Amino acid sequence: MAIREGTGAVPQVADTVYGNGTILTMNPAQPEAEAVAVAGGVIIGVGALSDMKALCGAESRFVDLRGRTMLPGFIDAHSHFIDNAARTPWVNINSKPLGPVESLEDMLRLLGERAGRTPEGEWIVGWGYDDTQIKEMRHPTRFDLDAVSTKHPIVIQHISGWVTAANSAALRLAGITRDTPDPENVVIRRSASGEPTGVIEASHCPVLASVPPLDQDQFLDALSAGSEMYLAKGCTTAQEGWVADPDWFPLMGEALKRGTLKLRLVLYPLGQDISLEEYARVFPNVPSGAPLDEDGKLVMGATKLSADGSIQAYTGFLSQPYYKTPEGKPGYVGYPSNDLKWLRQRIIDLHGNGRQIAVHCNGDAAIDAALDAYEEAQRQFPRDDARFIVIHSQMARPDQIERMSRLGAIPSFFITHTYFWGDRHYAIFMGPERAVRMSPAGDALRCGLPFTLHNDTFVTPIDPLLLVWSAVNRLSYGGRDLGKAEQGVPVLEALKGITINAARQGFEEGVKGSIEPGKFADFVVLDENPLAVDPMHLKDIEIAATIVGDVPAYGTL
Repeated sequence: MAIREGTGAVPQVADTVYGNGTILTMNPAQPEAEAVAVAGGVIIGVGALSDMKALCGAESRFVDLRGRTMLPGFIDAHSHFIDNAARTPWVNINSKPLGPVESLEDMLRLLGERAGRTPEGEWIVGWGYDDTQIKEMRHPTRFDLDAVSTKHPIVIQHISGWVTAANSAALRLAGITRDTPDPENVVIRRSASGEPTGVIEASHCPVLASVPPLDQDQFLDALSAGSEMYLAKGCTTAQEGWVADPDWFPLMGEALKRGTLKLRLVLYPLGQDISLEEYARVFPNVPSGAPLDEDGKLVMGATKLSADGSIQAYTGFLSQPYYKTPEGKPGYVGYPSNDLKWLRQRIIDLHGNGRQIAVHCNGDAAIDAALDAYEEAQRQFPRDDARFIVIHSQMARPDQIERMSRLGAIPSFFITHTYFWGDRHYAIFMGPERAVRMSPAGDALRCGLPFTLHNDTFVTPIDPLLLVWSAVNRLSYGGRDLGKAEQGVPVLEALKGITINAARQGFEEGVKGSIEPGKFADFVVLDENPLAVDPMHLKDIEIAATIVGDVPAYGTL
């Protein structure tokens, strides 16, 4: 039994006791418990039901779990919570299993339906298309989108987030013509005559940047819908992994006041496309894990950088060529999304300023670049427990996993690549040998390297239990085994990737990630015990309730 004692070593009186179910604490010193006691939104006791009930007073309430299973609330180790919420008005043009699109015709029909009920001159924005999941096996061009409408600017974003396609009206509004040079870190695809095709490779697309943003009320309302989406999947902490606009910090504070932000949120300020001086001026100068409000709902995260793009968009940076290279590009290995000399120096400078750093790396060449820079940063500015994060770590080699272990770095695996893109990685992008090694959680486990798991929402829907299922089973949507024997991990280890390891990634293991006295009373209640079900059933376990700070936020108990 573990009890947090109050002033004068007198145990506190519980506001709530949860019991009569299975409680998986994610605390190795006390893996399971009969009951949990909470006061003031903080856990004060974990142990036997009789002991926890002894902490009750006249006003205490007892929550009967009715045989269900309670875990610490799921922690989103990497996604784009705000961006995901802001795109709720966009047209869903995803392919199966995320949407209905099977062909270019389907995509254009959905966009046309939206154009038909949208006043002329207003933007039509779609998201989630996948050129490798439609029968034409190509990106839409400006001419395809012009067929939908020439009186609406239209821009659509690839499922990876690293490619867009726009019609002529949208290109015109963004000021892109045949004479427009490629902006830094942007590739404008062109025809043989030099005309833009409408397809643009970039993390910050200049056409998307031309779309008018939601007004403040619309934006804050969208956060309410976004919160409910995450809470319904058991998340008590979300992450915005790309805060390019410093105004988002005070806006999130306003969202908390209005009650439209209904869970905890970690904010990763963007450390590129800005000078170091400006970065220091506009973003809060506090360490990762530091609360930005009195209730601990808003939290400072790592500084975000990128080293490459996306494997499935052919913008990931590899050391060896893609399995099937793009037409006319033999030996193609992709490319870095930032100048590597610049990236190296920026990592060194940020690390020297005491910042935690998270770098987006899908390809192994990108991972090499980030780890090289981190090693040099530590050489110049040694720091204990810097917790460098390698976001995605998709094509990490065994030697890179060992190197991360030596450096104390944390790989955060976008593990559902195996599910959503596994068949195409196997047949198109990476080939059989590399595809069965992607997101190598098994290697990390054997190295004793703590890892986290993430959905990268908006890219794929938030669904932590699907992450667990994918890490354990490593099956593609088409049913292909993608290295389960070597890279699959036990259920408990996968659960750590969305709880205690995810808390540790952001220096929050003292307040989140396990059910222990002194931590926030953030819980998820499942209808079934994930340690007791058939592993193939993990993704289908129902979320019964989500609780944030002892306040029911989703479901019923």
